[in-house]
Amino acid sequence: MLKKIYLALFAVFLLVGCQNADQTRNDQIQVSITISVDHGAEIVVDETVQIDNQAILFDVLDEHYDIEATPDGFITAIEGIEQTDEDFWIYTVNEEDIYVGAKEYQLSDQDHVVFDLQKWE
Repeated sequence: MLKKIYLALFAVFLLVGCQNADQTRNDQIQVSITISVDHGAEIVVDETVQIDNQAILFDVLDEHYDIEATPDGFITAIEGIEQTDEDFWIYTVNEEDIYVGAKEYQLSDQDHVVFDLQKWE
């Protein structure tokens, strides 16, 4: 009888442990980030990072890269490359222009983010 109780407890712990591992995996997503200059003429960073599900773009950049920003979150430098009066950091996600700041953009699994320093036209 005691053996059956131990076996049942073991089965419960095993199921709970597997469930927690699955939940941890589901709380993480992967996004690819490219940081470039002049419409991709110079690639500074091109990598895939694993992040928390529903992470905000600005927070991911701040955690993984050397960035500078204004107090309201306008990015002025990435990896030591500063914008100028003529060149600005522009970003796209999945090849689409984004019209909100990085502090407002929530990432999704498999997003491809490109930050490119380019002349304002």
